[in-house]
Formats: sequence, C-alpha cells, structure tokens
Amino acid sequence: MKLAVGPFLSFLLMALVARPAGAAGAPPPELARVYVTPQTAVDVGGRRLNLVCMGSGDRVVLFESGGSDWSDTWALVQPAVAARTRTCAYDRAGLGHSDPARGARTPVAIVEDLHALIVAAKLPTPLVLVGHSLGGFNAKLYAALYPQDVAGLVLVDPAEDRSADRGRALLHRRFGASLAARSELLDQAFWTQLAARYRGCAEAARSGPLDPDSLQYRRCTDPVRPRLGPEIAAERRRVQVTSVYQEAQASEILNSVYGDERGDPVYAGLFRPGALGRKPLVVLTHGLFDPRDPLDAAGQTVMIALHQETARLSRRGRHRVVPATGHNIQLDAPEAIVAAISGVLEATDPPRGP
Repeated sequence: MKLAVGPFLSFLLMALVARPAGAAGAPPPELARVYVTPQTAVDVGGRRLNLVCMGSGDRVVLFESGGSDWSDTWALVQPAVAARTRTCAYDRAGLGHSDPARGARTPVAIVEDLHALIVAAKLPTPLVLVGHSLGGFNAKLYAALYPQDVAGLVLVDPAEDRSADRGRALLHRRFGASLAARSELLDQAFWTQLAARYRGCAEAARSGPLDPDSLQYRRCTDPVRPRLGPEIAAERRRVQVTSVYQEAQASEILNSVYGDERGDPVYAGLFRPGALGRKPLVVLTHGLFDPRDPLDAAGQTVMIALHQETARLSRRGRHRVVPATGHNIQLDAPEAIVAAISGVLEATDPPRGP
C-alpha cells in the first residue's frame, strides 16, 4: 500500500522505503574495511568522533552524512574524490564509531561538533563541504555560521528549513487550494507518526540490543544497501541494534529542522539570496517521482523550487536534477556527486600564474 504523504517529508519516506540499488559496483573488501574499522579518533572535548580520511592535496573535501547515516554512506563517492584531493568523512556523535553526546542533537549542536572536529583535527580551511539530506541542511547552516571555514558546498537532496511556509504559495498556484491543504496536513500527520516511531525505537533499545531479524529492527533502520557491499552491511547491522545508535538517531530526527521549528526565524534571516556571497555551490535533487500521483508530483515540484532557492544563496550557485535517482543519490548515481565536487574544486582553486 502506498502511503499518502505531502511534499515536504516525501524525501524522508523515500529514504525509509526506497528499493535498494543493485550490488554492482560495491567497494572492494579492502576499501570497505576502512569504513567498518574505527579510523582516527578525534577528541572534541572529552569524547571522540571517528574521522575517515584518504587522498592528499591542498584542499580538503569534508562529507556530512544524512539522518541515521554515517561515513560509510560515502564509500562510492569519497574514494573517487580522493584520487584528486584530500577527503574526510566523519561519524556524528553516537553513530558509526563515534562516542555519544549528551543533550539534544539539534542542527546547531551538530554544527558545533563539526567545528570542534575541524579545529581539533587541524583540517586546513577553507574546505569544501558535501552534505546529504538532513546533513545537507547542517552543511548549509555551517557555511552560514562559520563562513570563513567554507570554500564551497555540494548539497545532495538537502533537507529544507521552513519548507511549508516557503512552498505553500507555489502549491496553491500549481495544484489548487484543496491539494495544497491536503499535502500540508498529511505532512503533519506523517511527522507525528515518524516521531512516535523513533521514540519507540530508542525506548525499545534501552532494554537490550534490537533483534536484527525482527520487524522492529526493520522499522528502526534504513533498508539494506547492497551497493555498499556485504562488509558494510554487516557492520551497519552491528551498529544499528545498539541503544547508543537508536538514541542518537532518534534525537537527531526529533530535533531536526523538521522536528523543531524554533530556529525558523533565525533561518529566515540567515538564508537570504546571496547570503553565501560567491562561494561555489551545487544543489542536487533526486529525479525519481510518480507524475501520475498528484501528491508525489506536488512534492517534486516544491522540492525543486526549494532547492533552486537554496542554490541562490550564492551568486555562483547551481541546481541540477539527477535523473533516475532516489533520495540516496550517493548510492544511485555517485558519479553525479563526484562531478559536482570536481566542479566546485575547480572553482575554488587559486588562479594559476602565466
């Protein structure tokens, strides 16, 4: 049965129920081991964040994963970019191989962790930030709060602040008042259900590891991702059954840009056209949707419009739709992300002499 969901949370639903990509092109075992084994433990004030770096070069490309995800989601992208320059991906607090953190995992808490990581690891700045989904919003927020640290950005199907307010007028014009109202109300109902689910996941894991063969585990985790190979799949199962992971996942989602609207007035001031100056910026949107479903068509229309607005944060911003991709573009078309990063790197390279 297809769930009825409005446009602004449709990308979350895609991530939860999307059919995983095929196994072709999975990283070789020796590369997968880099992601399933703790790498550099960086102290950010009494706790450690796992940092996975490869490649060399003057410019660093730093990857920020989406909600519920950590560094291994970039296993098809990071090594290709590392052939050109230094790259680093990291695990946010409580995810992957990083220690948990106290307090709500709000976007600004994640940004402050990322800043502490960059300073403690002595990563040279300004660097290029690449963020996916909720991590795309976090990367955008980082660039606004620490502009001196960021040379350019690639935002991969990023979550969007104030999505209902920003998209409401467009929905009314393109799809009519009834469908616009229906989609927004369905968003609200879906969010209530999703929040209850993740609270339940965290509560269930407190009494012991989840059973990886259970329906509850499937409801509390992303679908298996064959494109990442069996080694990473096994490690994801090991991590995702734990209370630490389930608590961190729930806190990030419940306190995300969708779960807590108290930051909206601040975001409205931060994210104005041209706010990022001339920093190279590429925003990628997934291409798959069902044009026969009015709600799905509305969702795609509004998400493209919001992503185009985000691209206008920079006078050198660009927006692209990646054909035949779901929300996890890093799995469905990693080459599109590699190409976008290459373009941003070229635009941030210092001019060469005669």
